[in-house]
Amino acid sequence: MLPPPRRPWIPLLLAMALGGAAPTPAGAGPLLLRTAAQDNNTLKYELNAKHKGICVDVIKAIEQVAPGLRFSGWTQPMSLPRIEAALAEGQLDVFCALIRTSAREARLNFIDIPVYTVRHKIAVRADDKAAIKTLDDIRKLGTDNVIIVSRGTAHESMLLGEPGLHVDASSRDTEVNLRKLLNKRGRFFYHTENALRRYIADERLTGMVKLLPTVFKEEALYFATARTLAPAAAEQLRQALQTLTDRGELQKIYANYKEN
Repeated sequence: MLPPPRRPWIPLLLAMALGGAAPTPAGAGPLLLRTAAQDNNTLKYELNAKHKGICVDVIKAIEQVAPGLRFSGWTQPMSLPRIEAALAEGQLDVFCALIRTSAREARLNFIDIPVYTVRHKIAVRADDKAAIKTLDDIRKLGTDNVIIVSRGTAHESMLLGEPGLHVDASSRDTEVNLRKLLNKRGRFFYHTENALRRYIADERLTGMVKLLPTVFKEEALYFATARTLAPAAAEQLRQALQTLTDRGELQKIYANYKEN
């Protein structure tokens, strides 16, 4: 009696059905990680510019040190809420780079190597005499002192969790929020320092908007991964990021975009 025919595609279909990465036969090529570009964040992704953004440079650096990894989809912009939903549903595998929050950790995994670190600052109109050192200083100013923040960000979640603050998170567009600030639809705009500096320069708002000196918080951003990503794939990504950290490459990439 002849043995039943081999069906090498069965493990592949089973792995796909279970949401994990399929085993890669020898010589089958690199592992493809599905990702996306974040729209409305020119510091991370500015696909039409000479310098494409921190995350694009990091992705290319990973592919250089880890030939077994390749990324797809990083030229496709998506909103941040959509990216997070796609990761949670296993439609994307990884994303560079997110602040870790308890809400995100409930749905996603993170690679424990910082991609870069940001400083939180507040922008005000250039003629504003505010002397703000803490969020409590803003609380004491009263209800007319609205803090603008971009919708769908970790900054929004953090500020909404602070009692006594009056927050406007109606837009996720940084340019729109800067215009709201100028038009006195809020007194403060809370964001990361480098992003604020970049947008103020790009929108030619120097002299109209300034940053307060206080650093309200410093936070690292990490690669987020879908929980369906195979542990072996996550480990390959972790090792590549560790190599880039050890060589100082991640720091160099960030320095190329850092505003002094």
